[in-house]
Amino acid sequence: MTFKQTYETIISSEDFKNFKKEFSDAEFCAGFFITDFFGNDNKKSIDFKVNDKIFTFSINELGKIKMFEDELIKNEKFPQLEKVSPDLKFDLDEIEGIAKTKALDNGISAKFSKIISVLQKYEGKQVWNLTCMLEGLIILHIIIDAETGNIIKFERKSIMDLIRKK
Repeated sequence: MTFKQTYETIISSEDFKNFKKEFSDAEFCAGFFITDFFGNDNKKSIDFKVNDKIFTFSINELGKIKMFEDELIKNEKFPQLEKVSPDLKFDLDEIEGIAKTKALDNGISAKFSKIISVLQKYEGKQVWNLTCMLEGLIILHIIIDAETGNIIKFERKSIMDLIRKK
C-alpha cells in the first residue's frame, strides 16, 4: 500500500472523522512506514499533531485502523514536528527504486531486507528519510526530496560500526 492509499484510507475512516470533529486543528506532521522484504513486519502509520500531543493512526495487515495518543518529545536533539503536505510527487514505491538505484551506483549490490521510511520536514523541505537494512550488516541512511526525487543525503554504515561505538 502506497503512502497516498494509506493516507486516503485513514482520512476517510470513521475513526479519523470522529477525531477531526474533536480536534479540527490537527495537523498532518509525519508518515511512518516499514517495508519488510523477507518477513511480515510491515507497518503503515500517519501522525497528526495537536498542541503537545501526537495522534498516530495505523493500519494493520487486516486493514483495521487503530489510533494511539502520545506526548510530543520536546528535546534539543529532536527537531519540532512541522506540518507536512499529503500531496507528493514521489511515493513509497518510487523512493524504494531510487534508494536501490543509488545503492547500486555506489557499488552496493546486497539485497535490501527492510526499509524504514519517514515522511517529514528536513531543513525546510518535505523529504523521505530512509533507513535501509541490507544483507551483510549494511545500513544505508538516505534522504530523498519528496518533490523532486533528488537525493539530499546518502550514507553507508555497518551495524558493526554502531556496535563498536557503544
